Amino acid sequence: MIKSSRWYWRWGVLALVMVLVAGLMTFVLWPGEKTPPQLASAATKSLRAWRGVTYAGITVNGNGAIIGFRLTVARDGTTYGTLSRDSGAYAELAVSPRRTLLRGNSQWWFEHEPGSAEALAHIWVADPPQGVIGLAELSRMTPTALADALSGKDTDGPSGRPSTWRQSGATSVNGRPAKVLTDGTLRIVVSASPPYRPLSVGLPGSAGSQGAATPKPAPDASDVHTAVFRSGPQDGAARSARHVQSAGQVPTAAGEPAPAPALSSAVSEPDKAQVRSTTENVRRIDTSHEQAEPLSQRVAAQTDVAVQLTASHCSTPTCPATVNVTNQGTAPASGTVIVTVAGQTPLNSPVSVPPGGNRTLTATATNTAPPGQTIPVSWSVVFYEASVMGEDPALVKRLMGRGFKLNEPLGDQRANDSKGKPVLQLLDAMTADIGPQTSPEVRESRLSNAGKTVANLEQQGAFEPFHDLVVNTNNLRVSGESGIAELEAKTAQLSDSDRRALQYASELAGAGNKVVWGNTYKPEGSLDEYKADLQNLTGKQTIQRKAVSGGTDAVVKAFAAAINELSGTGVVPPGFDKVAWIDIDPNASTVLAGSDRQALAKEFKKLKLEKYCNGAGGPAFDAAVFTTYPPGPDGTPKRTNSVFTCNELLSSAVDPHKYIRDEMVWKVRNDPVWYFANYQKDGRRRSEKTTENGVTLPILAKDNENHWISKDKLPSAPGAKLSPKKFFGPASVGDRKRSDLLNKIADNRNTSVDLTNAELKWEENKSAANGQTLDKALQKYRKELGVTPNNSRIAERLGESTARYHVIPEEFPGAQWITLPKTPNGADKFDQLYKLPDGTLLIVEAKAPTGNPGWRQGKGRHKNKMVQQMTREYVETIIEAMKERETKSPRDGKLARDLEAALKHEKLRYVLVKAKVGGSSYAGGTLEEGDIN
Repeated sequence: MIKSSRWYWRWGVLALVMVLVAGLMTFVLWPGEKTPPQLASAATKSLRAWRGVTYAGITVNGNGAIIGFRLTVARDGTTYGTLSRDSGAYAELAVSPRRTLLRGNSQWWFEHEPGSAEALAHIWVADPPQGVIGLAELSRMTPTALADALSGKDTDGPSGRPSTWRQSGATSVNGRPAKVLTDGTLRIVVSASPPYRPLSVGLPGSAGSQGAATPKPAPDASDVHTAVFRSGPQDGAARSARHVQSAGQVPTAAGEPAPAPALSSAVSEPDKAQVRSTTENVRRIDTSHEQAEPLSQRVAAQTDVAVQLTASHCSTPTCPATVNVTNQGTAPASGTVIVTVAGQTPLNSPVSVPPGGNRTLTATATNTAPPGQTIPVSWSVVFYEASVMGEDPALVKRLMGRGFKLNEPLGDQRANDSKGKPVLQLLDAMTADIGPQTSPEVRESRLSNAGKTVANLEQQGAFEPFHDLVVNTNNLRVSGESGIAELEAKTAQLSDSDRRALQYASELAGAGNKVVWGNTYKPEGSLDEYKADLQNLTGKQTIQRKAVSGGTDAVVKAFAAAINELSGTGVVPPGFDKVAWIDIDPNASTVLAGSDRQALAKEFKKLKLEKYCNGAGGPAFDAAVFTTYPPGPDGTPKRTNSVFTCNELLSSAVDPHKYIRDEMVWKVRNDPVWYFANYQKDGRRRSEKTTENGVTLPILAKDNENHWISKDKLPSAPGAKLSPKKFFGPASVGDRKRSDLLNKIADNRNTSVDLTNAELKWEENKSAANGQTLDKALQKYRKELGVTPNNSRIAERLGESTARYHVIPEEFPGAQWITLPKTPNGADKFDQLYKLPDGTLLIVEAKAPTGNPGWRQGKGRHKNKMVQQMTREYVETIIEAMKERETKSPRDGKLARDLEAALKHEKLRYVLVKAKVGGSSYAGGTLEEGDIN
């Protein structure tokens, strides 16, 4: 049947009408994309309805230290969460309507009370000053208070006016598209589609934002939003003037409005269970620790013991001395009085002295003077409290022997306020070369400067990184007595830039670099002197570092200043790279503070930073590093170091991938924190899928100077061809002595791995539970390995010992050990070399359980290739390196010729020995042979 065309016309009209209606509905229901002011308004409106706020972010305390935090703030201001520093320091914070409570580990107290760190560890203290907490009034930042700070409604907040928002970038948070908004001062990341919620915020705060007063948390209700920045009542007894001053802060007067805190943080709404848990946790802690003492009272309650020894000229066979012990503190003093003289310890007696009391004891020593002669002797005495000074009497006696009076003040500090074990360790490290032959003048000067330096570091809140640098690594280079005096002067007044340079020096030293900080670098055998913020002697870099907390103009000004200083005389030694490093505080008022590398590159083009590239005879700098805190995948600000060269700043290239790859190699060499987060100690990537700025992490190899480079930099020679593995069980170890040694080395490696794993978990999630796990791992490590750096050498030693004491003796009976000459950096040499009974030479590559044959740049005829261990090309490369050292090491030259001849006549074998994983017990090893003939 055929229908009339009239029906087609009617259906067409109907369809057109439906399309028009649908289009009109779409226009009405889906208006155009929201403008930045509309997005900010929608986000702050949703924020006011939240049941609480969970903050996960970063701030800077009064000492310039970077503090990470994860805190939940309920609507009534009740707050609970954790605080952390990269060093492994962490603390729990609980804020109730009536007081603030804090419990930190010993590392946390290193910054504020190093002399009492062990005594304060894991104990709740009440009402600590804000300088100790590291955050200013964050419990005030309830949902309504945060919304007011972002919208400019509070006249005492950071803006004081309605904000004018613009979009400065786009990002994603937890996989959700988001927009970055700024008004030039404030920053906010808002979800790009409904529901519009704030995901991350940046508030610059103001000079008074870290006052010492503990607030009375304000309830969060829309009709009392003007009260949320008002300071609560002062608790004078709970405030320590010394702490407030050391933090560089001035208390907020009662009744004065307190500004919003400086803040760079991801924000999210906690669920009902989390808010309930926060409230219950704080109530439980507040109730169960009713008697928690204010920090100032707890520190003041320490014993304050004065010890006086009286001795006179002695000509009798025995010589007496009188010791008077007075307790000037407010707590009972229990310890041991130790007296030393002429290599003797005539008194080692326990004693207890009540507050305000005193005790008198007598020490009798043997007269060691030869008949008819008089010899000068020095009596030393100390009141040794193990609970304060640590369980190490040998350390105490060592310091006494050098002349320290350990019950007297360091600098202008109160006596026992600074005599905890960490302080004694630092004094020990700074005076290790003081001995019997040291002149009285040098001894007196050194003890005085060392003591004042330690006191300065305590007052400046910079004890922690210096302790790590000097005690845990021993990689700080100091130019004699003048260098020690320079350190004392430097530490008397530290800027934020000085602190950041010190922290970086500690990180570099922990990775095995020799550094110069706080004193003049005087190269050995040269009359020249060089003074800079930091000299990396191993990496051959001079670093001028500037901390910036202001706006973009301040960033540019600091960068120009660093470039100018690097161009000056007496700053950069010959052959050193010039590095200008700008630390932009996470709470700085510049939009650059929260920018990632891509956003920085765009801004730098606008700011024309390339104009600073031209220097006399070449680029004015080799690397410009900018530390910023862009939001990570979950919105939490993440410390990021972006590295730029003049080639990039001057380039108009659109594809930045080459520069990003170069940046990653630079950070492999010069950013230990980044390196260990992304690579294992032997240079293997922790994950093959990890990318940064859209570029996959490079596979690493070593160049001819033992520096890490990208394996892709040069073409590769053929890889290793290995025989099947042969296993050697622990039961076949030759004797009990070797078995015990291997078990001990395996246990040390297991302890090192446990600490590394705990550190990685801590970096991923700085929770109280992970902090406690890290504490336990660190305590075990220090008990077993002391101050030995936790680096790849511990695992390598297991591989080397497996080969030397087990696998090689069993597989090659009669193999004779050949001692190989050492090299300056441990590179360009084989691990082990043996001579077999038939004259064959045996090269051994010894590896830890997770180790594999590595790649490096070749030498000689292989100089333009990457060569792998366990190959002929690698053997020839090492032989070439040994020949190059012959003028300084003739034995290297002889061994090189022997190896070359053995290789030529096929009398050379090359084996790989790997230790097996066995936890804290030795589990044997494996052997594979490489095809090199």
